[in-house]
Amino acid sequence: MPTPTPIPTAAPTPARPAAHEDLTLFTLDTNGPTTTTATVDTPTHEDLLALDGPELTAVLDSLTTAQRDQLAGPWPARWLYPPRPGEAPRGINVCAGCGGGCAGLRLVLGVTADMVCVELKKDPAATSTAAGCTVIQCDIKTLDPRHPTLRWTRRVMCTMPCIDFTRAGLGAGRDAGNLEILLEAIAQVAAHMGNVWVDGSELCAHDDPADCDEAVCYDHMIEPSGAPIGELWSLVDDMTADTAGLMLAPVIWILGLRSIGAPIETIVIEQSSALPETVQDYIQSELWTAGCEFVQWQNLDAADFGSASNRDRAIMSAHWYRHLGPVAVPGIRTGAAHALGWPPQTRINTRGERKTSGGNVFSLDRTIPAVTGKIRGWYCQATGRRFTIPEVCLLVGLPGDYPVTGSRTSQCQQLGDIFSPLVAAAVWGTLLGLPWPVMLRTYLAQIYPTVHGRGDPAAILFNPDRSRAAPTVTDADIARLFATGDYPRFRVQFQPATP
Repeated sequence: MPTPTPIPTAAPTPARPAAHEDLTLFTLDTNGPTTTTATVDTPTHEDLLALDGPELTAVLDSLTTAQRDQLAGPWPARWLYPPRPGEAPRGINVCAGCGGGCAGLRLVLGVTADMVCVELKKDPAATSTAAGCTVIQCDIKTLDPRHPTLRWTRRVMCTMPCIDFTRAGLGAGRDAGNLEILLEAIAQVAAHMGNVWVDGSELCAHDDPADCDEAVCYDHMIEPSGAPIGELWSLVDDMTADTAGLMLAPVIWILGLRSIGAPIETIVIEQSSALPETVQDYIQSELWTAGCEFVQWQNLDAADFGSASNRDRAIMSAHWYRHLGPVAVPGIRTGAAHALGWPPQTRINTRGERKTSGGNVFSLDRTIPAVTGKIRGWYCQATGRRFTIPEVCLLVGLPGDYPVTGSRTSQCQQLGDIFSPLVAAAVWGTLLGLPWPVMLRTYLAQIYPTVHGRGDPAAILFNPDRSRAAPTVTDADIARLFATGDYPRFRVQFQPATP
């Protein structure tokens, strides 16, 4: 029977802070109010995990706000309580970046989600916060999914950095030695989380079921080891590809949440299209072992979902209870020039005078190559004009007013690393059973009106004083307005173009 390998402890666990606080209580007697001091104990995480329903609520209600915040930190204290009927499903977005995955849910699908994003870097965390996400800025390796606040998590999204699997990262994550460490770590974490199925003894001869030993006579999962989160992450310490080691995160988080009974329903993982199939297979196998009904990997390119730029990614979608087909690829194409209102013949230089095998100039009359952080230096060959940040947003499928935070270099890097909101909408829409193709086309009509929108005959352009109606608006008129920056004077309503 597979069993987890013991992990040596590097250092003793620091002592817990005092689990109580002094409160001033008032009691009445015949002589008037008297002030006394009492010690109110704060329950441990283990205490909370042993409670449920009204009993848990009563204990939490008896605590002070400070005690609840201490118990929940860094998660929302309200998540200590069981969800109430009608509340939005709770979700975790691991390595969320600037919030592209959440934008797909919120902006394209209009889904209300009680999602908490975890992001290490300051600027992407600030961008996600400004965009409306609840964000915890910290290293994901310091958080434990077996926290009592997370026991009602239903959605999980993981969008870890991928540089070590790509040519830009020299493919260090695909090195045989690093892959061996990562795959062994996945198997070990699964065992530590109790995700190992053991067949019951075929030799059981007990006549009375009461005499049976559940650990021998019945099929069962092994008990979780309870290993500290830091020790689980130490399993990939010997890898020479740091971001590749982050592929351990989905296994730690999904199986960790399941080990405390979290009712996970839907899961999305986004990663480089160069992610080795062996890693995909290991993760898929662990989810199947845990009881997940449907798990699949697909390579999806944002350019096939209406993005003005390519972004080919390996996407895993999983549903715990429903068997779904693959995400449909609508084949919606967007030319970058029309998306931005630039002349179609515009040619963009990416590397100055440097000559490369792949070329350093391309035309905007088509869907352009994948946006990277280096777009900060791309420029129009004829005029020297560079892309503005709102234009970069449009190139990756975001509205031009998306609140990207930080320096120009940081903003471009965030947008180059984004989980395309268009692909995220298609994946989540499929998992949630939503009519996402219609929603996607409606969204595309809003951000790329000259390409995917058509004027609604009932919607009229008015001049500022509304004294007269403007004539029918053509695509050329709208392109001119966008190119000149004159469009804020007008109100236009668009419907999605007919598929």
